[in-house]
Amino acid sequence: MVKNDDFLEYQIEKALERSETVEEYQKIIRIALGKWLSNLQSGEIKLTSVSDLKVLIEADLMLKEIEE
Repeated sequence: MVKNDDFLEYQIEKALERSETVEEYQKIIRIALGKWLSNLQSGEIKLTSVSDLKVLIEADLMLKEIEE
């Protein structure tokens, strides 16, 4: 029984760590997306260079799938 409790505790700990990591990645993506939008509004980025935005959106969607 102790082994099962230890294993369950280990699984819970790993799930919490993974959740925290995903949250940190999402924060980074939100910050990067905000900076990208700011640069777009200021004219530093032209609409012809949307590949960075695409990568950020895809990364955000991937992290949302991990959370579910």
